[in-house]
Amino acid sequence: MTLIMVLGYFVVTVLLGWLAKRRVRQSTDQFFIAGRAVGTFTNSWAFLATLASGGTIMAAVGMTLFLGLPYTVSLAAGATLGFAVAALLVARPLRRVGNYTVPDFFNERFNNPLIRVAAPVIIVIASAAYMVAQLTGSGIIANAILGWDYKLGVLVTGLIFVLYTSLGGFLSVTWNDVLQGVLMVVMVATFAVVAYFSVPSFGDVYARTIDEFPSYGAVGGALSNWSYIGGFVTSATSICVLPHVIMRVYSARSTRSARLSLNYAMILYGVIVLSVAFVLTPVAATLPNIAELKPDAVFFALSASVLSPALQGLMAAAVLAAVMSTTAGLLMACNSAIGNDLYARVINPRASSKQVVRVSTVSTWAVGIIAILFALNPPEFLVVLYVAAVGFLASAFFAPMILGIWWPRCTSIGAAAGMVAGAGAFLACYLGLDLPNSSEVLIGIPVSIAVTVLASLTGRPSAREQAVVARVRGTATAAPRGGDH
Repeated sequence: MTLIMVLGYFVVTVLLGWLAKRRVRQSTDQFFIAGRAVGTFTNSWAFLATLASGGTIMAAVGMTLFLGLPYTVSLAAGATLGFAVAALLVARPLRRVGNYTVPDFFNERFNNPLIRVAAPVIIVIASAAYMVAQLTGSGIIANAILGWDYKLGVLVTGLIFVLYTSLGGFLSVTWNDVLQGVLMVVMVATFAVVAYFSVPSFGDVYARTIDEFPSYGAVGGALSNWSYIGGFVTSATSICVLPHVIMRVYSARSTRSARLSLNYAMILYGVIVLSVAFVLTPVAATLPNIAELKPDAVFFALSASVLSPALQGLMAAAVLAAVMSTTAGLLMACNSAIGNDLYARVINPRASSKQVVRVSTVSTWAVGIIAILFALNPPEFLVVLYVAAVGFLASAFFAPMILGIWWPRCTSIGAAAGMVAGAGAFLACYLGLDLPNSSEVLIGIPVSIAVTVLASLTGRPSAREQAVVARVRGTATAAPRGGDH
């Protein structure tokens, strides 16, 4: 039963990709941002599916139990703030630019040759690392639920999401995200209800969890306080700059629709996180062999304990939905960075739409296969790798993005220097220093802000840059570009 449901889910995702291909038809507007015609309802579920990764659903149970509830809460609280910051400070200005990607905004605002190359390269590196974490989750799912070998699970699920993404681009990803988002919320909520009533007294279970797993409820029990702060800052800043999230802002029918979608997605995201952290995790602590399980295997051990075979199949499909929706969005960020931002903007500015889509399609397969190969040797904690990937992006992009929108004195030289300094500082801390988990961003972002400001103060923005700032902020006398009303 479980295998049939999961295979049926795979068939539906590929079918949606094939249907989307018929509408894309070599159009960059359709391939990269679904023709800027995605409505509020659709984008709300798509935003959720893009952000609620496999780590949010599957890895968070073991992470919360072994690394502590405070760490999960810090990530969730930061994400909640991040939704609000993105809706208030970023959505409208980016819509006025009217392009496809994060590098498109940087190129329009700063027109700097270093940024033109550095931004897409940073996106590909971070997104590939993020994808490895997601694909690792798919292998664990296939092994725990279907009995497949871990590597077979990575290969099968990886090739399927690469296939439907390459077929229909962002339109295919959007259609699949709606299906995946609904499936995630419904199944996680159902799982939480079943788990709650599977124990004689949930209050006793909760108290026992705190006693037997001191790190669950204690601040500083398993991680440094700097890890909590770093996790919060990473979640709060990254949503504003995550390439696959920004592409959803561009794809919305209007600015108002984009902002409403972000707010609705925040509510749906809260349902998932609260269910996982406060219901599923305490019940999982009652499993007889809990201390022997790997953190990322706890979720499915609990699923096998309390759910029927049919619900296990649907739950497996829901977690696969979380993995594949986020991974497909990341893959779109990579193929747009290579096809639109590097090939069309740097290598061949005269490229036709057909050529750009072709390069992006090839890039989809290349990046997807590389990520699959890296995922064959998995990390121990999926969420830790995920937080590191988005922390790297936030360290590089947050200061140039926010200051580029809201500080008119920000120059192209300042933004380029801040981007490189933030990325470099994060990597130096992550690879060269033994810092608490997730705390590297607390050095990367301040370094990026300081360098951006100091370098900008050594010169003055050009007349062109001042004109772009006025248009981005809506203070220009001419009508803003991008068709937003």
